[in-house]
Amino acid sequence: MMTEFKLPKPLPTPTEDSKPFWDGCQRQELLLQKCDDCGTWRFPPGILCPRCMSTNSKWTKASGKAKVFSWQVTHQAFYPAWDTPYNVAIVELEEGPRMHSNIVGCKNEDIYIDMPLELTFEKVEEQEWYLPKFKPASNANAPRKSK
Repeated sequence: MMTEFKLPKPLPTPTEDSKPFWDGCQRQELLLQKCDDCGTWRFPPGILCPRCMSTNSKWTKASGKAKVFSWQVTHQAFYPAWDTPYNVAIVELEEGPRMHSNIVGCKNEDIYIDMPLELTFEKVEEQEWYLPKFKPASNANAPRKSK
């Protein structure tokens, strides 16, 4: 009897700039840089504030509230460890920055633009690593806004 070999899911490789973000994720906290001079929240992390060019910032816990800015559903696995179909979303955080993630806890066909979301953390199978994901907020079943 052959045992099935399964590739591990790839994990992020933290850099000097992103290490505080990933360390926060492992504590199940979403940390973003916030400029000490103008108050701008930023993601991805960097040395300079994109608004005022200040180098002064602090890692600050974000609310975890967001909404769907855009998303797409992938039906072809671009890495053998990923199960399909899966969604890739750009979520807009309440603090302003946008980040790539996945929406969990609902069917892909139920995702919509401006859908209210809340942060959750998903443990990567068989590895001690938590990734930030988003799930529908408790008010996500409210009627969609017509535009």
